[in-house]
Amino acid sequence: MPAEVKRVMGKYACTTCHAPQVRLIGPSWQQLAQRNYTPRQLAALMRKPQPENWPDYPPMEPIPTFTNADAKIIADWLKQIQN
Repeated sequence: MPAEVKRVMGKYACTTCHAPQVRLIGPSWQQLAQRNYTPRQLAALMRKPQPENWPDYPPMEPIPTFTNADAKIIADWLKQIQN
């Protein structure tokens, strides 16, 4: 995992609920990658999660401070691990 991705995940405590390939509290990074979210979609979902998108998981708490720049870092990385 690139250092910049680790930085963003640490900033928002993403790894508390998400793991690379297994379900923790939330879906794995691999499952998220399959959704092919754009940076804009990802930022919007971080700020205002839509529980209906992941009905088999507990609702995620909103992260109103999640920036578009950080969303792009995560979304670009998700595209890389998608393959």
